[in-house]
Amino acid sequence: MEGASGDAETTPRPNKRRLVHNVVDPPEQFPSTSSSRSDVSSELESHRSGRLSPTKQLAALEDRKDPIVFYDFATTKARVPDDVQRLRVDVQSLSDGVGILGYTDRELASLTEANGNLEIGDRHRLSYPWVNNLEKRRKIGRTLSLSEVQGLTAAAISCEEGRSHEGTWNEEVHLVAIRAALASSARSEYLKAASAKTASIDPPSLASEALPKRVVDYAIVLVPDEIISRAWKKLQPLQGAGIKSWNHTTTNDLRTTPIASSIETKAPNKSWTDGKAQLAIWTAALHKRLFMLRKPGRGHLQIPAMPLLIAQGHDWHLLIVSREPQSCDEACCGTIIWQKIDIGSTRNCFDAYKLLAVLHKVADWAYTTWRPWFRELVGWLVA
Repeated sequence: MEGASGDAETTPRPNKRRLVHNVVDPPEQFPSTSSSRSDVSSELESHRSGRLSPTKQLAALEDRKDPIVFYDFATTKARVPDDVQRLRVDVQSLSDGVGILGYTDRELASLTEANGNLEIGDRHRLSYPWVNNLEKRRKIGRTLSLSEVQGLTAAAISCEEGRSHEGTWNEEVHLVAIRAALASSARSEYLKAASAKTASIDPPSLASEALPKRVVDYAIVLVPDEIISRAWKKLQPLQGAGIKSWNHTTTNDLRTTPIASSIETKAPNKSWTDGKAQLAIWTAALHKRLFMLRKPGRGHLQIPAMPLLIAQGHDWHLLIVSREPQSCDEACCGTIIWQKIDIGSTRNCFDAYKLLAVLHKVADWAYTTWRPWFRELVGWLVA
């Protein structure tokens, strides 16, 4: 395969002749049920994964040589790794509303004065004594003003009431929240948001050929510094890819910027669980690519626990992925995705403040944990 080609993985489109009378027939590879007819509409869904239902997709992932499994944090089937637990505790605290504001006394007074413009639920919850923690909160980012947060929730409510499709939710709510969080993050100069909507896994050998190759919508990526930029000049393309990339895709937006966290989005009428298989396949392929970046002769590669995000209309969820060896064979490592923390929503201001605080925490993790780890991983190229 030469270069980046997403043709094999783009959303199936109905024959134009079938649209003349506003009748959309599902592609032949999908079951011809009434539910699948609505699913194939490009107005409602950005992509489908193939023949298997989400439940069967997850079962197939568990049956791989390098299994991918989803566990709840309270499971007795596996021990939660320490780095997963640390990230979970930090995120859970913010998602409970603890320290989500970083306002000075004057800013807090202004918020109190604006109570008349707040919905009664926000007015009550924003007065909790544990909500504001100026010193700790400002270490990860600037708290957005009330008017900025109200603008985000107003756009989301408009999408909900207008029954907007996923594309509109992405443009007016999801991407707006991601960009606002990164711009106000304490690490803003080191990170940026990138679109993965047209990305496919490349080379295809990084994904199991027996499974559908799904993509996600956005990624939080590292802005290359001197070490990463110098290492890029020494990097060689993977066999079958044609052009080089730090990641498991050769789409232009993601070639030179290492992925720190991936984000899948859904419209409100879609289940968040539909995005689980997509994130699993995508992240497992990224892990394989990272393994190939290690210095020749290096032993086991310990990849840090990585946060993943799913946005379903208003509601946002965070999962954490870890990679555990199943044997002495690195290729047989298993991927565990720990689920899930409800991190906030855009239904009201209080929950939007929670969401933005958690996104700041993800950005802080990308800078303090992922960036130094990746620099060490590729540093041998310029040593």
